[in-house]
Amino acid sequence: MRSLNDFIRRHYSYLILTTVGLSIVVGQLFPAVARAFKPYMIYLIGLMIWAMSVTIRFPELRFAFRKGKLIGCGLLANFVLLPLLCYLLAIALMRSHPLYATGFILMGTVPCAGMNVVWTGLLGGDVALALVLGALTMLLGIVTIPGLTYILAGTYVSVNVLEMLYTLAKVLIIPILLGIVTRSLLERRAKQETALLPIFPPIAAISAMLLMFIMIALNIRMIPADGSVLLSLIIPPLLLFPIAFGGVYLWCDRLLRCERRETDAIVYSSGMKHLPLAMGIAFVSFGQEAALPIAVAAVFQTFNASLFYRLFQRLGRRVEAAQKTGKKEVM
Repeated sequence: MRSLNDFIRRHYSYLILTTVGLSIVVGQLFPAVARAFKPYMIYLIGLMIWAMSVTIRFPELRFAFRKGKLIGCGLLANFVLLPLLCYLLAIALMRSHPLYATGFILMGTVPCAGMNVVWTGLLGGDVALALVLGALTMLLGIVTIPGLTYILAGTYVSVNVLEMLYTLAKVLIIPILLGIVTRSLLERRAKQETALLPIFPPIAAISAMLLMFIMIALNIRMIPADGSVLLSLIIPPLLLFPIAFGGVYLWCDRLLRCERRETDAIVYSSGMKHLPLAMGIAFVSFGQEAALPIAVAAVFQTFNASLFYRLFQRLGRRVEAAQKTGKKEVM
């Protein structure tokens, strides 16, 4: 299981792209297969959140009090900057398609993806900070998802906050509580905890890939042939992720003067949105059409994460080289 976990961590971006490709083929050629999986989506969301919650040490959230400024920056980027950016792009480019706009805005309100920790770790960033931001955004998402969606998307569609809360209770609150219970039971038996914990990240990752497969396969035939409508689905995510990653990076690195490790953690903990969760909520709360722009965005988010990973690697090498040069000059 550890080998499977390591394989998924190393090749997750390629696995996601493969999943997207397969889902497009299946959705076009065998749509009945996708429809057969449709009733199980809500259970897959719950399984994914439960497995993610088991990997979180919730008592470690007291770390937030030691790095309050950084936690605040991450939460501000996650729940203010990204939702506003999605809202602005939606009103500018999706105004004539209210359900597309609603799904796109909802995408900005969900927590960060669990892969924020993986990308941060690969860059040598502050993994502890990424872990805390992941846990906090997951918990706060119970309130922020319906609240922000109501505020920002309420002009497009009728947002039933109570219905969304009921959906979140099934797909977020109950799985998180079960995850806490599971983790506490495992911690009482140290040997079992060591043996079983590596099982949960692959469960969460595979569940996310299955959800993405189902959602794209269900939605692919809904993508219109109309060029202007197609552009309204492609241009917003094409702009969103580079602006989000680049903007948060400049804000943390240039304005707040965060360390590179901390900047990497905040960037990936805000720019990487939990799209399988967003697709599930959009589908249940607003219908299949609202989930379509999120399915399209999944492709762009993966490409963007890989692109900025290489860019941040180069920036990190330059910083390290400059620091070494500075030390030599001092010596």
